[in-house]
Amino acid sequence: MEGKINKKDKPKAKKKRRNLSSLMSISFLPSIFTLLNLLFGFLALIQIINGKYKIAVYLVVASMLMDAFDGTIARMTKTESNFGIQLDSLVDAISFGLVTSLLIYNWAFKTNYNSIGKIIAFFFLSAGVIRLARFNVFKEVKEVPSNVFVGLPIPSAALSISSFVLVFRNYSDNKIIITIFGIFSVIVSYMMISNIKYKTIKNLKLKNSLFLLLLLAFGVSLLIVFPLYTIPFVSIIFLFNPIIFPLIEKAISRRGRKKTKTKKTKSDSP
Repeated sequence: MEGKINKKDKPKAKKKRRNLSSLMSISFLPSIFTLLNLLFGFLALIQIINGKYKIAVYLVVASMLMDAFDGTIARMTKTESNFGIQLDSLVDAISFGLVTSLLIYNWAFKTNYNSIGKIIAFFFLSAGVIRLARFNVFKEVKEVPSNVFVGLPIPSAALSISSFVLVFRNYSDNKIIITIFGIFSVIVSYMMISNIKYKTIKNLKLKNSLFLLLLLAFGVSLLIVFPLYTIPFVSIIFLFNPIIFPLIEKAISRRGRKKTKTKKTKSDSP
C-alpha cells in the first residue's frame, strides 16, 4: 500500500560510540603524584590508629603537596584527562576525607563524647565527599571558572583540622578545647558545601615569575624547618582566602597601574 513506509527503508540512527581507550587514557606523570597522595594518606591513617597525631598531620601535609603537584603538572604538560579527574577525586576522598574524619574522632572524641564525636566525624566525611562530587559536576559542565572553587576545597579543610590538632595535640583531655574543636569541625565541614567562592592563583598574572618561584621555595623551606608554625599559618590563609585573596589582587593591580602610569609619563616627557 502507498503511504506505508517499510521498516527497512527507515533511516537508522547512528549511535555515537566513544572509544574506550580514549576514556581510559592515563596521564602517567600526574597519576604518579596522585598515587603518592594516596600513599601518604594511607600512612597517615596508620599513624592515627597508633595515636601518633603529629606524624599523621605531617603526612596529611605531604598528601596535600602531592595533590597540588599532580594538578599543576597535568596543566603544564596538557595531559588532563577524565580518568585523572576521577582518580584524583577518589584519592582525595580517602586522603583528606576519611583520614581527617578518623583524626577528628580518634584525637578528640574516642574517650570523650563518643557518640557526638562519631556524628561530627561523619559530618566532615560526608560533606567532603559531597563537595568532591559537586566539583566534578561543575568541572564537567564548565559552570565555574577554572580559578574559582565553590566551597572550601577538601585539602584546605583537612589542613585546617590537622592544624588545630597540631597546635592543641597535648590537650585532647581538655573538655573546653574538645568542645571548641567540635564546633570548629562542624563549621569547616559546612564551609566545604557552602557557596563561598575561593580563588586560586591559576589565572593570576605575575610578570616576575622568578620572584614567585623564589617565594615558593622560601615557603617550602619554612614548612620543612618550622612546621609547627608554618602549617597553622598556611591553614589560616587558605581558610580566610575569600577575604585575603581580593586584597592581594588589588595590591597587584595597583602596582601594575602605577608602572603603566610611570611608563606613560616617561614616554610623554620631551
